[in-house]
Amino acid sequence: QGRWWAVGTSSSVEERARPQTPQAAPLSYCAVGMRGFLGRKREAGAMRSPAGLQIVLVTDPGPDPDDIKALLVCAIMHKQGHLDLRAVVANGGGHPKRRARLARCVLDHVHADDVPVGIGSPGRETTAQPHEYRLAGYADVDDSRLEDGAALLRAVLSDAPEQSLTIVCISSLRDVADMMAEDAERFVSKVRLMAIQGGLERDEAQPSGWAPDSSVNNGFDVEAAAATYAFCFARGVPMTVTSRYAVPMLPMQLARSFAERAKCPVMRYLADAQFLGLEGLWQRLCQGQLPARCTKQWYFETFCGVDKREFEDKGYDALAGDAPIVSYLNGYVKPYDVVALMTSLPATRSLFPDAGVEVQPT
Repeated sequence: QGRWWAVGTSSSVEERARPQTPQAAPLSYCAVGMRGFLGRKREAGAMRSPAGLQIVLVTDPGPDPDDIKALLVCAIMHKQGHLDLRAVVANGGGHPKRRARLARCVLDHVHADDVPVGIGSPGRETTAQPHEYRLAGYADVDDSRLEDGAALLRAVLSDAPEQSLTIVCISSLRDVADMMAEDAERFVSKVRLMAIQGGLERDEAQPSGWAPDSSVNNGFDVEAAAATYAFCFARGVPMTVTSRYAVPMLPMQLARSFAERAKCPVMRYLADAQFLGLEGLWQRLCQGQLPARCTKQWYFETFCGVDKREFEDKGYDALAGDAPIVSYLNGYVKPYDVVALMTSLPATRSLFPDAGVEVQPT
């Protein structure tokens, strides 16, 4: 039978599936660990655990810092021998090469030179914000070090032992869906777990009884999302699916405090990208480019620490896309991608109560 965990879905399993309160501790721990590690080169030939956890990360770094945080956690654990980061594939935005270059730059900052980076599927065209690639060393990345994403995934799947790979998807599911369609038997035999930041909702019209929800990552490629979930249900590939309901809110000032203490270019990039990314999010909201649930009131409640009454009393709904929104930012952010990664790591998996749903493969 196939087992999947719906972590905080909008269905009846939502409350049972929410992570326990202590999850904030490992997030803070990871950040402290990064601060101490970045900029200090590890000894060559650090202890590795080839027979341990093998991760493939499919990500879309750039628009917000969440993907970079998850990438950093993977890279540092890779360097310390806690996991084997087999590949990183960057996709989306219509400029996956630039995103792959950013991923390569981040890995170089932590001296994870041995981790290959692939250029994934292009996705829908978006306009990159100025801050997205403003990381020291980005312009110096040699594009010859970037690989074709599909070829890289194909090679990793081919070389991996049976039931050894954990694929962490924190972006569009197109690249994974294509691999499933290309060689279904190989995928099933090599992948032990799919950890997805997305979401599912009840749909009795589907064979599994579930369909992709309205989460952003699913929306990048609805067809690929539906194909990926359906494949895993039908073929019994275990999944952890982390929805927006499962992720805690953390003070956005936390990133700035780490940056100020660490004096590290990557930490500074993360802090700047957080605030500038939220400025870009506000502009996209005002342009009608976000899901209908993402209203101006939602934005102010989430990122500005403003409740409904204050929002209405001060007339914030009248603010337009060119408003100086950064001056209002004093709220919280949700580390969606880091939490999705945590569901796949042995050290943090126990923080998520088992709300597993058994599905009989077809």
